Amino acid sequence: MRRMNTQVYHVWFSPRQRKWLLQGDVGQAIESLLVKVAKDKGIKVLALGTMVDHVHLLLELGQEQDLGRVVNLLKGVTARWVFQQFPELRMDAGVEHFWQKRFGHNLVLPAAVGQVATYINTQWDRLEKFDRPVRQRDAAPFRCLMLILPGAEGSEG
Repeated sequence: MRRMNTQVYHVWFSPRQRKWLLQGDVGQAIESLLVKVAKDKGIKVLALGTMVDHVHLLLELGQEQDLGRVVNLLKGVTARWVFQQFPELRMDAGVEHFWQKRFGHNLVLPAAVGQVATYINTQWDRLEKFDRPVRQRDAAPFRCLMLILPGAEGSEG
């Protein structure tokens, strides 16, 4: 049930360069931490979902809560924590900052809150339909590996 004088926002943000950093333990840990920080700071999370390269949140904020400050708080705490808990990510990802500087958001009308929550909660169910185009720099390490291994299917050597 919604509190009076509140706004509901669908918020999303990604790791730097939209890298696939939110897999396995990292994604689960970030979800848990986002819920904990939000609860500690009086931020109501209606829905939360992480994919390998982005996070979706459905937030209900009171008039005294500024969306930009709330998102920056959530991103700041999680970024610091994730680099402390998974120090290898900084080197593996080749980034100094975990999250992209900006975030996307939409104001959600009361009638659409359930639909947006379902969208967020069923992200993984639609993963098979998610087709990420392979960029040249993403494919290059795999192509080089195939060239090095003799007898590998598709090798030229």
